[in-house]
Parts: sequence; structure tokens; C-alpha cells
Amino acid sequence: MTTSTPLPNALHAASRARAIAEIARRRALLQHPAGDALTTIAELLDDVAQEFEAFTPDELDGMTLISSVPFDASFLLSIAEDVVAKNPATGFPAHFGQYVISAVFGTLELPAPLHPVSAQLAAQEANLRAGLQLLHERHLTGAGEQQGAALYLEAAFKLHMKWTRLAAEVAVDNARSCNRPT
Repeated sequence: MTTSTPLPNALHAASRARAIAEIARRRALLQHPAGDALTTIAELLDDVAQEFEAFTPDELDGMTLISSVPFDASFLLSIAEDVVAKNPATGFPAHFGQYVISAVFGTLELPAPLHPVSAQLAAQEANLRAGLQLLHERHLTGAGEQQGAALYLEAAFKLHMKWTRLAAEVAVDNARSCNRPT
């Protein structure tokens, strides 16, 4: 069986890339301090979407490989993530590309545990983790069509921003002499 059109999960990944590009454009229009980086990210994501829309899946022994990502899309996502790494003010999570790729593979990873010493910070971490997990499980994992995906993506990115702030706070708190083993 030869497939000459993109699979639904590739089209959904393209839709995700376009939704994230629109988030970047909206932020850039608001005189964002990382406006140039956000514009670059949006342009890269437009190219990622085009790669997925033009993607013809490979075949192996007559079977279509449904969990495939175009090489160029993967490469462009990597470049976009590098732009984010160099411009953390974008407010995008470091590995935001997983939100595009999840349409193909159906998995999303949570941030690594922070291991706060403080019970208050541990509670904040648990709340953020629960919020991200809920968004991932109910709205953002998999290739099914979703209404309002941009809203869920924006919500996930806001939780990631809070996670980043909490990580900095945990690092300071855990480094206090009263919190270090003697």
C-alpha cells in the first residue's frame, strides 16, 4: 500500500506547529522583550508545519510507518528550541517541540522533579505537576482533533513558566545552609 498524502497525525502535528507559531506571534506583537526571537520561532514553526503537510510517510515491507517525523521538521524544531534556550524571556518551555511531536507519538514528558526541601515549595511543585499532567492527559497528548488546542498549549506554557520560576526558587532555598545536610 503506497500512501501519497500525509497521515492525520502528521496533519495534526502541522496544526500544533501553527498554533504555537500564533502564540509566538501574539507575544511578539505585544512589544515582548524577546520579540525578535518569537518572530524567528513563529517562522520556523510555519516551516515545520509545511514539512508535516507535505510529508509522505515511509513504508517498510508494504506497511506504512505511521509514527514518522520528517527529518526537516525535526531539524527545524531543534533550531527553534535552540532559539528558546538562548532567549528564555520568550516564556516557551525549553522542549516545547514535544508539543508538536506528541501528535505523532502520543507522549508528553513532564519536567524533571525539583526535589525541594521546603514543604511549601514541594506543594507548589506538586500542584504544577498535577496541572501539567492534567493538560497532557486530557487535552494535549495524541493525534485526535482538538477544539481550542492553542488555549491548552498556552495554558501548558504558562505552567512551564511557573515551573521555571519555582525551579529557581527551589535552587536558592535548597542551597541555604539550614537546608543542607551537616
